[in-house]
Amino acid sequence: MLRHVVAAVSLLSLAAGVSARAPQPATHDILIRNVTVIDGTGSAPRGPLSVLVADGRIAAIDSPAAIAPPEGALVIDGTGQFLIPGLIDMHAHVTLGPVRVEIADGVPAMRLEQEPALPATSFDLLLEHGITTIRDPGGDTERVVALRDEIAAGLRAGPRMFVAGNVIDRTPFEGLVENFADEAELRALIRAQAADGVDFVKLYVTLTPDLMAAAVDEAHRAGVGTIAHTLMTSWTDAARAGLDGIVHILPGNPGLLPEEARDQYMHDMTTGTQFMFTWFEYVDLDGPAIQEMIAALAEHSVTVDPTLVMWETVVRGDDPEVVQSPWLGRVPGSMLENWQTTFNMNPGWVAADFERGREAFTTALDLTRRLHEAGVLLTAGTDANNPWVVPGVSLHRELELLVDAGIPALDVLTIATRNGAMVLGILDEVGTIEEGKVADLVLLAENPAADISASSSIVEVLQGGLLQARTARAGATH
Repeated sequence: MLRHVVAAVSLLSLAAGVSARAPQPATHDILIRNVTVIDGTGSAPRGPLSVLVADGRIAAIDSPAAIAPPEGALVIDGTGQFLIPGLIDMHAHVTLGPVRVEIADGVPAMRLEQEPALPATSFDLLLEHGITTIRDPGGDTERVVALRDEIAAGLRAGPRMFVAGNVIDRTPFEGLVENFADEAELRALIRAQAADGVDFVKLYVTLTPDLMAAAVDEAHRAGVGTIAHTLMTSWTDAARAGLDGIVHILPGNPGLLPEEARDQYMHDMTTGTQFMFTWFEYVDLDGPAIQEMIAALAEHSVTVDPTLVMWETVVRGDDPEVVQSPWLGRVPGSMLENWQTTFNMNPGWVAADFERGREAFTTALDLTRRLHEAGVLLTAGTDANNPWVVPGVSLHRELELLVDAGIPALDVLTIATRNGAMVLGILDEVGTIEEGKVADLVLLAENPAADISASSSIVEVLQGGLLQARTARAGATH
């Protein structure tokens, strides 16, 4: 019965490519003077301070009087401005393209087409918006590994990348999903992706608890991490299986609902993508199943990447502010045409569905806040290059939604910087503003600790000490 649903759910994790114009060469040191520093640790803003960048790293942080500009240094006046660590988008796909949905024997199957321009477009947007590191949670294995390695080698500009290969699942999705017949084939796929150089594997909705446990075991044996968009495995069972991270604030599993609601929800799953919001209509966040789930996530140190902005675009799919955003002018034409015609997450929805979806979204926000308050490590991600989720600008909307959920702005900035670096294993290099760390920095005109929307008031972006060209503006083209 879930076969039809799984095909529809797999629409939730699509995404695309990234690449960018070259940064300015590091011909001099950079001194940012008289700036207020928000260091990403959760500490209150400090300043005025001066921050010296030399050889791509933060060489000194001190009072303005204590740091004289080195000879030939570029001096940036940060008076009245705010410096934060480079942002990390933990859910930015980079090798997608248009998606075609076809029906065979009454069952929907999907096919992914490549969009050659998408990586370059996405990298531009990400860097312009202060995103200096990304996690790509699923794409063509060969392409994403090659892009990551080219960036690391300095052969192309773009955010530092950590990648998964093709999504591992039984969903029919040509070009994105690698299918398997049994546990032996599942383990073999994971070993093959590890040998190809992925940083982690992306597990998907049809994996049952026993298969989830086997996949996590095999990945960890191969030395790679695991993330999953689960459905047939509950978040509770996934946590106990040792899964490293969950993506999307869409638990979806019937077993997490009150028993009296499960049959109706199972029926919903066969009738359309509305089941994504009806789960939130049925769930009891104070009930034992959800309390057990949250405790298991915290106990087993499972990270959660809510991607609230992706879910918001689904329930606001009738809103011109979403589907006619000027930022869509930066999306490759083939992608935009695909979103406007054949591919979206809410096919067949009517006005009442969107209204119910928006109401259910408030419960998703409530769940996100509860996870944070329970000590579950959250990260900030977007599902960039899914319908209406434009790379770069979408991360700033994600931060606003995390604040809307009831999480303090300083905590949200930590979620978008330090937490991402911690999960990726690079906190000793980036994620906070500390002496000796790589100079991934974003200079803002306004204070994001007072108003999180100020995270988009970007003046300058430094990645690895290199000053990036700033052209981020709605509808801009190159």
